[in-house]
Amino acid sequence: MMGMERDKWRFLPQKPPWYLWLATGAIILGSILMSVGKINGTGQPQAGQQAASQARPNDQDRAATELMATAREMADQLQETLAKIAGAGRVTVTVSLQSSPKKEFATNTKTTKHSVEEKDQGGGTRVTTDSNEDATLVMARNGQGSGGEAPVVSRESKPEVQGVVVVAEGAGDALVRLRLSQAVETLWGLAPHQVQVLPMEPGGNPK
Repeated sequence: MMGMERDKWRFLPQKPPWYLWLATGAIILGSILMSVGKINGTGQPQAGQQAASQARPNDQDRAATELMATAREMADQLQETLAKIAGAGRVTVTVSLQSSPKKEFATNTKTTKHSVEEKDQGGGTRVTTDSNEDATLVMARNGQGSGGEAPVVSRESKPEVQGVVVVAEGAGDALVRLRLSQAVETLWGLAPHQVQVLPMEPGGNPK
């Protein structure tokens, strides 16, 4: 009777062999490594994006500072000219720019060519020519007494002016106001709607 009982249970699975345990462990370990890789993979781009986002504002701030400096310099030059107009009196100028001037620097370009002559089986000749260009900046002394050198500017585009506001003591007179406006339009090639001329209060504030 007991032998029959043992025969009845012998078809049930016994303890799993060692290689099944090894395969199960490998699957679990692989899942863990994949999870860690995903975490690291998502973390690195975020760090790169943060570094890029920190660099962009610095470039934007530098460009904005250069634009403001150029606008201030142009306003000072224009103010000096407008103050010489009869009846203008004291003058202040504000200039708004859309873009700063762009500079192109002079270069020395050296071109090197190398030709190779080949003959094919039919008796013909084929010439292959390779050319390389090497450009270097033209440098000159900056003339500021420091003894240093600066690249030579071959061409510089004018900054794009968005608008000009002129505040003058004599702008209460229609003729003076017209002269001031026309002077700005002529000097910088602006349209009338880009120039605003306002009279100055005794305290120096525009009306």
